[in-house]
Amino acid sequence: MRVCFVRAQHLAWWVLGCLTVGIWLGTGGLAVLPVSTGSTRGISGRTIVLDAGHGGIDPGAVSAKGVLEKEITLAIAKELERLLSRAAVFVIMVRHGDYDLADSSEAHLLNRKRQDLERRVFVAEEAQADLYISIHANYFPASVWSGAQTFYYENDQASERLAKAIQAELVKRLGPNTRVAKAGNFRVLRDTSMPAALVEVGFLSNPREAELLADAAYQKRVAEAIFAGLYNYYHEQP
Repeated sequence: MRVCFVRAQHLAWWVLGCLTVGIWLGTGGLAVLPVSTGSTRGISGRTIVLDAGHGGIDPGAVSAKGVLEKEITLAIAKELERLLSRAAVFVIMVRHGDYDLADSSEAHLLNRKRQDLERRVFVAEEAQADLYISIHANYFPASVWSGAQTFYYENDQASERLAKAIQAELVKRLGPNTRVAKAGNFRVLRDTSMPAALVEVGFLSNPREAELLADAAYQKRVAEAIFAGLYNYYHEQP
């Protein structure tokens, strides 16, 4: 599989950012603030890959009431895509629908999963993306656990800073949560060359959180939190 992207498109997105005001997400909804579009430190003009976890024959985690992780992650990714596009970010979606990236002829589940993950990384590498964001929902046999959490690859300082920026906004905007950004040895984090973060948006094994994650309004809040974290990552660089 080959995916081609034209880097020249970035110029159009950068110009759009210079001609329009950026958006900032306040706790009470959308508010308008200027974005530093003329600075390389700003978010406008960046290329960000959004990877909605699972898809197709792989549903991911499933709640007790049948809420599917693959549907939650795609809904949040689409909302985040909308927010980033409005901020003049060039967004590449790993998937826009209910499918994985493995060959349709590959029937062996382990081989299919390996191929799917390899191709998700390939999309980001081929695009020479500035950031890679993988979106998932968590699951644990004990239903007591809850809370969104962001992961980064160990000893990757840029990814750690990215994950911490996202985690801070998830905690701030989604309610009480003692979880912190944490190192994780996930393939999509290990194999990507750009700063990358994997966001577990909550636990589908927790009845209350599963109900929230299935709600479109809450999905929008999650997307807003991730967007705010991405904004802060670029606008609060040391």
